[in-house]
Amino acid sequence: MRLSELHSLIDAAGDVHAFTAYLAAPDKDGVDVDLASVGRVDVDYDKGEVRLYPASTATDVDSIEPEPFFGMVLDQLPTYDREESDLRVLIEVPLLRDESGGGEVRLVDLAGFHVGTGAEEVWLLARPAGEFAAGLLPE
Repeated sequence: MRLSELHSLIDAAGDVHAFTAYLAAPDKDGVDVDLASVGRVDVDYDKGEVRLYPASTATDVDSIEPEPFFGMVLDQLPTYDREESDLRVLIEVPLLRDESGGGEVRLVDLAGFHVGTGAEEVWLLARPAGEFAAGLLPE
């Protein structure tokens, strides 16, 4: 997903700045969800990327506090400017890491944006919404 599309989805969602922000992906067996707070946002204009890192990998002093409000994440995203490049938004996966350090760490495109109004949560999806089992996305 490009930054312009994400900003359009955010604008359509209304005032979600005070909602809790999570990175989300279906777990390995597909019956549950791996959730992680957004730990850090990096912007690399040279590569044309915005990278979202799960809190489990954010160990530096610039990381966002646990369970950040979505407004805190938005403050770290660049505003979309047609004159600048339309940056790709990427998420580092896996969201949850085992203590052995196994598993390939990679960046994937942001696949979706879901707002659970009742739960007051914003989920930034590492996989398309259709890959989440029924009833797992917040309402």
